[in-house]
Amino acid sequence: MKRQFTTFCLFLFVATAMFSCKKDETSLKARIIGKWTVNKIEVSGNTNPTLNGTFNYTVNDYIDFKSNDDDQVELSLNNQRTIGTYTGSLGNDFTMSFPEGISYCTTSTLTTNQLQFTAKIDKTNIVKVYYLTR
Repeated sequence: MKRQFTTFCLFLFVATAMFSCKKDETSLKARIIGKWTVNKIEVSGNTNPTLNGTFNYTVNDYIDFKSNDDDQVELSLNNQRTIGTYTGSLGNDFTMSFPEGISYCTTSTLTTNQLQFTAKIDKTNIVKVYYLTR
């Protein structure tokens, strides 16, 4: 009887562990993870007017939101790679931190193959609108 009870408890524990752990597929962070192609970035607010405007990119330019424990984000534009971090927030907001500063981002479009967000760089007037696809 004691052996049956122990076996039953072990079975119950394993079943609970298997079915209670769900993959996070609904949070913003879970939905943006992965590599995205940067199609264009619209920049405004720079004091140098030549740094404002619409900048188009090629299929070799990307942003990669990593799923590692460090929450790294890799931005590669025109063969210049920058590593930063990102954190999810409530709703459609997240932040990215690169050497140029912290960007407060608001997602306007997010589907399985399209991501568009606006990033306001902290302590500046610079606003960047990213257009990404997969």
